[in-house]
Amino acid sequence: MLEHSEYHNQFEIADLLHDYKYDSESQVNPFLHIVFHQIVENQLESRDPIEAFQFYNSVRQKKVPRHEAIHCIATILSYLLPDALKGIAPFDIEKYRSLLKKLKDKKPEELMQALEKEFNSD
Repeated sequence: MLEHSEYHNQFEIADLLHDYKYDSESQVNPFLHIVFHQIVENQLESRDPIEAFQFYNSVRQKKVPRHEAIHCIATILSYLLPDALKGIAPFDIEKYRSLLKKLKDKKPEELMQALEKEFNSD
């Protein structure tokens, strides 16, 4: 949370925002954003899946800042988590691992386009 000063106001008034619905097209839900950060941080610390750790190292070797590297992994994760959270399908860990391997050589600015291509071709 300390790395996201832009959300400090929302964190301060979190009790007032408990019923607020963020528009996913135009707003970032700061609470969900922090959850994604923590998931990725946990994966990197435990090196599970190892592909997340390898992806992180590959991106960092390109001189991408640590925080942005975490965002890159969270972006990949964000394409796979909604169906699992909605109960539509179990989380596809093999797809996640595959994407991390496949996309680890992409530059951050190429990541969204690669993911759109990947998921629109399914």
